[in-house]
Amino acid sequence: MSDKIRVFISYSHDSPEHEQRVLALSERLRKDGIDAQVDQYVNGTPPKGWPRWMLDQLEEAEYVLVICTETYHRRFRGHEHPGKGKGADWEGALITQDIYDARSDTIKFVPILFDPSGEHFVPQPLRSLTHYTLDSEAAYEQLYDFLLGQAGVEPGDLGAVRRKERKRAEPLTFPATAAADAPEIDAAKVRHVAAADPQKVAPTRLRHSAERLIGREADLARLDEAWADPAKHVLTIVAFGGVGKTSLVAEWAARLARHGYGGAWYFDWSFYSQGTRAQGGASADQFINRALEFFGDAELAAGAASPWDKGTRLAQLVAERRVLLVLDGLEPLQYPPGPLAGELRDPAIAALLKGLAQRNPGLCVVTTRERVSDLTPFRGSTAPELPLHHLSTPAGVELLRSVGVKGTEAELEALVEEVQGHALTLNLLGRYLVRAHGGDVRRRDRVRFEKADKSIQGGHAFKAMAAYERWLADGGDEGARQLAILQLMGLFDRPADAACIAALRQPPTIAGLTEPIVDLMEEDWNLAVTALSDSGLVSPETAGSGALDSHPLIREYFAKQLREHAPKAWRAAHSRLYEHLRDSVEHQPDTLEGLQPLYQAVAHGCHAGRHQEVCDSVYWDRIRRGVDAYSSHQLGAFGADLGAVACFFDQPWTKVSTLLSVTDQAWLQGQAGFHLRSLGRLSEALQQMRAALAMEVEREGWRNAATNAGNLSELEVTLGDIESGVLDATQAMAHANRSSDPAERIYSRTFLADALHQAGRRDEAVVLFGEAEDLQTEFQPEYPFLYSLRGFQYCNLLLTHSERAAWRHVTGWSRSVSEQPKDTGDFVPGVVHRASETLGWAEDNGLPILTIALDHLTLGRAFVFQLVEQGRALGTQPAVGAVSLIHPAAHKHLEAAVDGLRRASQINYLPWGLLSRAWLRFLQSNTDAARADLDEAWEIAERGPMRLHMADIHLHRARLFHAVQPYPWDSPHADLAAARKLIEECGYWRRKEELEDAEAAAVNW
Repeated sequence: MSDKIRVFISYSHDSPEHEQRVLALSERLRKDGIDAQVDQYVNGTPPKGWPRWMLDQLEEAEYVLVICTETYHRRFRGHEHPGKGKGADWEGALITQDIYDARSDTIKFVPILFDPSGEHFVPQPLRSLTHYTLDSEAAYEQLYDFLLGQAGVEPGDLGAVRRKERKRAEPLTFPATAAADAPEIDAAKVRHVAAADPQKVAPTRLRHSAERLIGREADLARLDEAWADPAKHVLTIVAFGGVGKTSLVAEWAARLARHGYGGAWYFDWSFYSQGTRAQGGASADQFINRALEFFGDAELAAGAASPWDKGTRLAQLVAERRVLLVLDGLEPLQYPPGPLAGELRDPAIAALLKGLAQRNPGLCVVTTRERVSDLTPFRGSTAPELPLHHLSTPAGVELLRSVGVKGTEAELEALVEEVQGHALTLNLLGRYLVRAHGGDVRRRDRVRFEKADKSIQGGHAFKAMAAYERWLADGGDEGARQLAILQLMGLFDRPADAACIAALRQPPTIAGLTEPIVDLMEEDWNLAVTALSDSGLVSPETAGSGALDSHPLIREYFAKQLREHAPKAWRAAHSRLYEHLRDSVEHQPDTLEGLQPLYQAVAHGCHAGRHQEVCDSVYWDRIRRGVDAYSSHQLGAFGADLGAVACFFDQPWTKVSTLLSVTDQAWLQGQAGFHLRSLGRLSEALQQMRAALAMEVEREGWRNAATNAGNLSELEVTLGDIESGVLDATQAMAHANRSSDPAERIYSRTFLADALHQAGRRDEAVVLFGEAEDLQTEFQPEYPFLYSLRGFQYCNLLLTHSERAAWRHVTGWSRSVSEQPKDTGDFVPGVVHRASETLGWAEDNGLPILTIALDHLTLGRAFVFQLVEQGRALGTQPAVGAVSLIHPAAHKHLEAAVDGLRRASQINYLPWGLLSRAWLRFLQSNTDAARADLDEAWEIAERGPMRLHMADIHLHRARLFHAVQPYPWDSPHADLAAARKLIEECGYWRRKEELEDAEAAAVNW
């Protein structure tokens, strides 16, 4: 290929902003040595006319970049109104003809997206081609590498063929298929890597019962390709339960292990709880902490950092070297089918996977029943998806024969097709036929699949398990023992450890469950376990450990059977496990690892119907440590705590168990809302807080009602429903007055004052803040200022005019002096005094991290406004000044604020710190860091969706970056329009004047 690459860009003239973005892409390519051509370079009309010019460009270009948008797609298909978009229409016809002439064997035409959600706008003739979504520098680099032909891996020199004698099989032993030969490892290179960074390999947690993997050669090859391709960072394997995801990955990882993973590090984790309970509160806390310890940051693992920070840090650590990371069975951490289907509800995992999708020299393999929607922007590039299909008919027949099923080819094929090639069903059914009927396929009529719904997880597999259950029930003492063991498996949502099994097997017997296995001789127990293992129904965890596991669908089936048909045994067994786990650790363990038995005890205790005792003596006293909230505040275990709270619900998050007192029902409803909010799941949190408030009002618990109404108001304001926020804060004040609680009377007034401030009703807010501070002085004379969140909110109001004046200067706004805003009194010195005092109180009294962080944020913001005002007085432009040399305190306080807000694990407050620090960084000419802060704030806000933060981010983008070329986002004018839309929809009139100032200044941008 010549060094000179010629590229033509085909696009539609959607808008001036879109044209500018296309032009910017062309300029970037030209800067990087690629001869990009676009119609905007033509002066007037080309001499040959536009049709001939387009034809010449298409013929001369080695590649044609097709910018796919809704408008382009419509015009490409010829569906535009007559007379409009004739260029794209003409180019579409030429491109389609070119692809047809090449019989689709061409890579000349390259679909390009600017918006990741626009995949469906790629024209049909181009959909078989790789498309590129240009939403990051990494994505551009992938396109650039493709154009230069430097993607992929350069193959090594072809060596001589090494001939050797073929292996011979031993007669009638049915050995496992030998693993395919892996490429030779460069030993010298591995030694060099090991010397610089010694390899670490964690013990595998992957379990599967298949003796040999059948019919998956193509899937194994796809895994090999992804492992060898540096452009692939995350591979997601998606399929129903029982199709063979874990077996596939476990076999592939075992093959790599035989060759030392090529010198790479290895770590895997299996999220075992897949289906034995509604996973409203599944958590990745334990995985994240174990992985952080493994990859070298035990200090962060033991701390109370936010899940986002832990996930982000883990992504950084994994990306420091070549690692194979396997996450098996991710679906408990995803939303089920519905509006949010597949979206990750654990923020640590979301941060980890998004981080690895952007940068990862190794590979992360994920298996799940649901598509991971968070990876959608990367699916066409760094994070492809591998749908795992059911076994083909020949592969299914081979599987049946491998376990000993006998019959004609047609009979075996009919059975495979009847269960749609579902691997687990074939494995279980085949072993059942061998054990119960000598392998005769004709006896498969004992298992009727007519009503098995293939769209339901486990449909056919459950029918096979039912046949096993009936056969074992008629199998005398031996069958009864095996059936009892399977029923024990249904009590767990993870591998059953030896101590738990021993607790269940000890006297007295649990009627209807453990009679066959209490006082059973160890030899007979081992024989029963071996028989089940041979049938593929259970698998010993580690030789000699005594722990047992089984496939999640098997656990789910026997849990359902026991719960529905032997409810007394179900409750008694869980009660036994609850007492064992409750008593197995010290009273108040200090680590998340130490708390795990207590978290499990909560689940088993609630299954036993002992909700009130569990809530009082385990969750409140030993996990939370009462009002100290140790597990969340000290260990950052928000996810694990939410999982425990979910156990007290009959169905998360609709109804708390009536086995709890009314007081605790309301409290747990509020706890669910608190933890959901802390994890960024704000829409779910909203419903919980409303339910908790209604319960407190109904029982006339006015103090708790005031607290709940205030928290609800704050959340509604964050989500952009300011009108509801004002109404609920008004309720909070009424409830607080009825409670006569002095603290609640203060808090409720500040909640209402802040809601009114955001609504633009500043005068009313000033009065309420004044009342609250008078009550504060009366309540705590030694602390006469509002402090913590209430102090931050008051200072936020006091700085309103200083903030507006600072923004006017930064945006280049210029009007006559008579048009300056009224009441521009300098409140900055007073705010600095207040925040300095309250910061001292917080540090001296060991107040929570959030309180300290908010004081730092107030001081940092005040100093930024002061600096901009100094620049205005001196007639300088702050955007190019070294502000940090003038006032290092602004830098110090804002860094402390962002760090503190992260460690406080209150994600809804973090955008405040990021926005303020972005402003300072921009003023320090550190535009890349400022942009990174705004992007992080946007990711947090959009997920909420925290619409007030989103409006502020749009405003910050436009006002700070309007003069930066090329503009990092769509356009400053688009950001201003988006900000106005949000401000009007939310009634966020606090920003009205700032928005109008920016729009006036934008005339000159």
